[in-house]
Amino acid sequence: MAGGKETPRQKMIGMMYLVLTALLALNVSKEIVVAFITLNDKLDQSTAAIEYKNAVGYQDFENYYNVPQTRELVKVWRPKAQQIEKLANRVHDFYLDETNKLIKAVEGDAKEWVIQEEGGKRKLANLMDIGSKDDYDAATRLFVGDRSNIVEAGKALMTEMHNFRDSLCYIISTYESGKNNFTFTPKFDGASMSPEELNAALGTANPKDTAKIKQLYGMLTLPATMKNHDEEVPWQAGMFDHAPVVAAAALFTSLRNDVRNAESVAVDHLLGKVNAPKFNFNKIEPLAFARTSYLNVGDSMNLSVMIAAYDSNEVAKIRFAVNDSNPANYKDHVGKLSVQGSRPGAYTMYGLVSVKENGEEKWKPWKYMYEVGEPTGVIANEDLTVIYAGYEHTFSASVSGYPQDRVSLSLPGISVSPKGGGKFSVKAPASLINKKIKAGVTVKTDGGGSKSFAGPEFTVKPLPIPSSYLGNLSSVQSDVSLGELKTNAQFLRVAYDPSISLDPAKVKFTVNSFEMTATVGAASKSFPAKGGQLTPDMLNFIKLAKPGTVIAFNSISAQGPAGGVRVPPMVFKVK
Repeated sequence: MAGGKETPRQKMIGMMYLVLTALLALNVSKEIVVAFITLNDKLDQSTAAIEYKNAVGYQDFENYYNVPQTRELVKVWRPKAQQIEKLANRVHDFYLDETNKLIKAVEGDAKEWVIQEEGGKRKLANLMDIGSKDDYDAATRLFVGDRSNIVEAGKALMTEMHNFRDSLCYIISTYESGKNNFTFTPKFDGASMSPEELNAALGTANPKDTAKIKQLYGMLTLPATMKNHDEEVPWQAGMFDHAPVVAAAALFTSLRNDVRNAESVAVDHLLGKVNAPKFNFNKIEPLAFARTSYLNVGDSMNLSVMIAAYDSNEVAKIRFAVNDSNPANYKDHVGKLSVQGSRPGAYTMYGLVSVKENGEEKWKPWKYMYEVGEPTGVIANEDLTVIYAGYEHTFSASVSGYPQDRVSLSLPGISVSPKGGGKFSVKAPASLINKKIKAGVTVKTDGGGSKSFAGPEFTVKPLPIPSSYLGNLSSVQSDVSLGELKTNAQFLRVAYDPSISLDPAKVKFTVNSFEMTATVGAASKSFPAKGGQLTPDMLNFIKLAKPGTVIAFNSISAQGPAGGVRVPPMVFKVK
């Protein structure tokens, strides 16, 4: 195009080629931008889960404080936990507000991008609503400026995290214990200590705290510089220089996640110092109970659901009586109780159970109410409260007073096969998705007849959307080393992550096709593939990938138990 001998027509063709190349690059960019939004959402979900865990920890302190017998045990640690909560909330909100400033620099001041939910919790609005998602200028201008002279707002990002680190380590390590005064004194100026300085500062801390202090110090220390291609650049430049606005927002979400993780570690450490009464237990199970286990039509009841902790190696010693609350009349018993329903009616069982508290046996009162009634039919989906199309569910069906081999289950339009012992294999076709199915149970009576009972109503739903994996790398791992990428770059697979409680042996996915897009600087290249195996062209490109290369796996199409599915893309940046 720049040659003087080109004709006007040749110049026009060259210009059209450049425009087409730019449009193709723009389309690739949009796919990567969407992947950054998906990554941000997953990080946000992880942060919400940690916040819930932290709330439980703070509530534990309040529970100890509200009980007179344990109030003295938390007098030192509860105020520290309250300090940590305020400090973590402030730093979390600082990064949230910086994200708001970043997006407003692109979208204008017409909208605030931080939402206040019911209860006062603040969160980031949906990044999909950003108009200029691929803006590369705002993050560089606000948080980098000149690589040789980072702007103040960029410096503040690191200073805020390091001040949070220093304050957190100081709070958990500075206290009196008997005749000892323990402390850990960091720099408190935003700078990081060298390993030698850190070890020297740990010399005045409680030896029982040093491992946790080192862990927190490492978690919250940001590197002064990092590699960008073959160049060593300041941390701010490596993270925000020419980053699309949605990518920069995801980086801020990652920083907020680091804050909540460190908060969780610190709170757990303080809870471990509370010397509350200890009970022997090695198992924890959910427990649901009510004052009665019998309910008439139109009635209601209060159901309590909690976690029960017990020692499975100890055989329980029990004292009890039925419809008699006088302890003098209780019978001694060891192990499980067998309750006989000889006559219909309401019964209350009163008793005491032996519990070892700090090694000492103590008797705790208990009470259980039950009712003996006439036979009824019971149907339950043992896996879930819905029926997923294409998934093999296990249902239970029983009728009290009758053996299981006389019981049959019916679900109109759905395949039902007996498995024995009152269990049934249930599989719904995709044609019933979003339809409600009324269950029924039938039992053969002694005289050769039968009784039928109406069961609950179930809704058929499509299976949840699965996640994508490159070998063992998941879509949440944005930065990977070249070695990790090469090791895992053999095949692409689709599966459910562990948070989805479906049996992986019953849900298999086969990858039909996908596309790998590689971006180096402004240049990009796409490779299509059939099936889940990476092509030789893909593998050759990955072998030559350099730090800074962005590799995305898009347009992933897979076949599942109920038909075809499309899964979210994956994006990896070689570090």
